[in-house]
Amino acid sequence: MPMIEIKETLERIQLKVTEGLVVLAPHLQSWLHEHLIEPRQVRLATDAEENSVKTLWLITDHIGKNDSSYRIVCDEDEEAFGLECTLDTGVEWYMGNHGSFSETVERM
Repeated sequence: MPMIEIKETLERIQLKVTEGLVVLAPHLQSWLHEHLIEPRQVRLATDAEENSVKTLWLITDHIGKNDSSYRIVCDEDEEAFGLECTLDTGVEWYMGNHGSFSETVERM
């Protein structure tokens, strides 16, 4: 992906995150401010056996304190956010799209 496209993608994602943050309850906003990262691309399994993978943008990450079992990712192709869960086997599994940023946070 050319650098200009990456910059535009990051701007779109950050705008969607900012718009979603304002409608969330204060305790969720607080958690997010601790766990939001500069979005970066990751490759996640779309099934538990890692037969298929998809490139997504990681939005939140574990910090070692008050972590969720899930991390939020953005699927730019579908213009939606979803969840990742690391399985006991170590597979980083993409659980699919859940809608807008705020909808995804509320489903955690």
